[in-house]
Parts: sequence; C-alpha cells; structure tokens
Amino acid sequence: KYSFIPDAIVVEGPKAGGHLGFSEEQINDPNYSLEKIMPEVVEFILPFKKKYNKDIPIIAAGGIFSGEDIKKIMELGASGVQMGSRFVATNECDASIEFKQQYVECKEEDIGLIKSPVGLPGRAIYNKFLNEVRNKKRKPVNCPWHCLKSCKMNDSMYCIADALTNACKGKIDDGFCFAGVNAYRINKIVSVKELISELKSGFDKFIKK
Repeated sequence: KYSFIPDAIVVEGPKAGGHLGFSEEQINDPNYSLEKIMPEVVEFILPFKKKYNKDIPIIAAGGIFSGEDIKKIMELGASGVQMGSRFVATNECDASIEFKQQYVECKEEDIGLIKSPVGLPGRAIYNKFLNEVRNKKRKPVNCPWHCLKSCKMNDSMYCIADALTNACKGKIDDGFCFAGVNAYRINKIVSVKELISELKSGFDKFIKK
C-alpha cells in the first residue's frame, strides 16, 4: 500500500502479555504457537528479501523467558527476540514498585485472559480490580477519550487506558498489569545487567548442549 519495505518484522505469539492479535480459540491452538508461525513467516518473507535485495530481520516475541528460549526460537529463523515481561522486574524499569511487585508475587494461576474494552483478548495478572470487574462491582464509565473505534465504552465498566496508567503509577486497586504467560516465573527484581548476563549464560549453555 505504501510502497515501503519494512526494516524488520516482529512476530508476536499468543503467549505474550497485553492485547493479543488472536481470537480466544486460537490462543490455545498449537497451530498458532510462536514455534509454528515463526517458520511460516520466515518462508513468506524470503521472496521479498530477494526481490528488493534487502535483509528483513524477523524478531520473535511472546512468552520468551530464558536464554534457552532465545536460542530455540532463533534456530527457527528469528534474527532476535523482543522481551517485555522480564524487563518489568528490573531496577531500570520506570514502572512503580507496586507494579513490579505484581510480577514478583503472582502465581501461575493468577495470570489469565481478560476481555478488553477495546474488543481484543488480553493477558493480565488478576487482582482486586479485575475481580471487581468480573463480578460487575465496578461502575460503567463515561469515556472522555474515544481513543479507539473498537472500544465498547458503553458496555465497559472501566477505561483500559486509565486502568493501565493507574497500575503503572502504583494505584493497583484502580488498575491492573498486563503480563506474559511466564511472568509468574519472575521471583525478584534485578538490574538489566544481571538479567542480560543470565540470558546470555542460558543461551551459551544451550549451545554447548
């Protein structure tokens, strides 16, 4: 449409946090797993790389937790990875300490899918706020923003932009945290340097195997 070839492509699988580009049925369907769709995208892009004589790196995202995960997905054709959840629980992340603690303290069963007001499924950490939404204890909002046409503001009990902003600022009782499926495996807040070192070590150990 725009006569422009992308500099890179991010392929995000259904294990990611936040809004997901999949239907609820596809999220748990192995045919839509990152490991399944990654090689398909790599193959699809090949003709464009040849036609325009341009390298188009493909970046994998969604549920990648360890250095071993990075190596495995790169073996399927990814040039690199995009990681979100793991970097939330770092000293350098600018989210509130209350937000980070949601990641550190959550259990596997606390992470689940929600029906977002914008019409997409999303993956988040269940908390008091989301339980109140689920039990219809929150009052419907009168949205002042009208930011997305797909938002069902007339039927929603909260504004997702406000809820996510509140959580980021530490007002957890009036918001919630999006998180990837493996966020429960995070058990402490570390520096980015420590995290990168851990990922590199895991990557290198997998190569030696």
